[in-house]
Amino acid sequence: MAIRGSLTEASLPDVLQLLAMGKKTGCLGLTYANNFGYIYFADGAISHASIVNRNLSTEEAVYLLFTWTQGTFNFEPGATPDEGVPMHSIDPQSLLLEGARRVDEWALIAKKIPTFDIVYAMDRHRMMAIERELTPEEEKLVPLIDGQRDVSALIAESKLGEFVTAKTLYGLLMTGYMMRVGVSTRARTPARTDDKATEHRNLGVAFYKTGMYEESQREFRRVDALRENDPEASFYLGLVALRQEQWPAAAHAFERYVTQQHTSRPAVFVNLAYAYEQMGEMDRARAAMADALSHGGRGDPLVQTNAAAMAVAARDYETADAALASARTLWGTRRPPPVWFHYAGLAAAMVNDLDRAIALLSEAVQVYPSYAVLWNNLAVAYEARDDFDDALRTLERGLIEDSTLPQLHRNFADSLQRDGRFDEAREAYRRAHTLDAQ
Repeated sequence: MAIRGSLTEASLPDVLQLLAMGKKTGCLGLTYANNFGYIYFADGAISHASIVNRNLSTEEAVYLLFTWTQGTFNFEPGATPDEGVPMHSIDPQSLLLEGARRVDEWALIAKKIPTFDIVYAMDRHRMMAIERELTPEEEKLVPLIDGQRDVSALIAESKLGEFVTAKTLYGLLMTGYMMRVGVSTRARTPARTDDKATEHRNLGVAFYKTGMYEESQREFRRVDALRENDPEASFYLGLVALRQEQWPAAAHAFERYVTQQHTSRPAVFVNLAYAYEQMGEMDRARAAMADALSHGGRGDPLVQTNAAAMAVAARDYETADAALASARTLWGTRRPPPVWFHYAGLAAAMVNDLDRAIALLSEAVQVYPSYAVLWNNLAVAYEARDDFDDALRTLERGLIEDSTLPQLHRNFADSLQRDGRFDEAREAYRRAHTLDAQ
């Protein structure tokens, strides 16, 4: 379940503690004015954090995010960072005390250093008049403070991080060793088109990852306007359109991507096939899925699973069964996702291998107990084998794990009625009807 709110009503430390206590996995996205940051969690621990268009470590990003007392947050369960980003396992509690201290210090620092575009120079005469030993941080910074570099450049070249650099500069200002001499020319020079496009692209990706699709669409449209025929903008505009169930727009965006790229990754064709399928254009959908398989998808278990789903929709269960078997082989020792178990159980049942279907779905509910549809499918398989007692027990257990699926209540009512428990069956039908109406 996604979690949304305002930072004026729930502070970031409160949100972090909530996610840590719940051992959540997913992405917490935060927005403040034109700034965007996100914190990834794995089983309640912080695995990665970043602020768009800022080069910060995970800890530094979290500390800076603590200073955002306005804006909004959105938690998207299950979201994971891109491949290749540094991964950690940090207890949020370990950052809270230091974060609280830094928030107070940032408030003081910001009064003296309100922007990173300011350029400072050393007051050498003042330094000679008030001699004192420089700190290690000052030793790094003083040679760089030359009346040319702005604060952003000092942060980048000193490699001290934003907070330590700003805190050290604040100390130099307060002792009179340093004086302001102007604002960097970079701040007064209009950003290059490519730089602006990159900024919009980074924001668009961040918005998409945290479920803010309209905002993501807005940013990628800006990229599209700044970079003619930008394939990545087309790809993400297609993803957003899929999320918004705008099937023709999604198909158009992925078609553009294919024409913009001489070679396309299989995920593009999978998404294009899904858009065509939702539009009822099954011939084009099958052709796109064939392209996905021929562009490297035969070695990708997720592509094989998507191909199986399309085969199931076409009632070609033998083809689906074969694709799902191939996908499981490709996963090796890794655990397949719930969607694979869903289609694998269904395909096995439809090729009249109920024992295998029950074995697969029994495995599924052990590793994914919170997925009500898997319990429902297992109960249906038991019923098809005339194991009515096992079906009833499975439905009861599924309702304990997740009582939000109407079909689970409906099948439970059918089983209760078969068992002669008519009053309970009537109540189960009522709950199913209530959930259908929501």
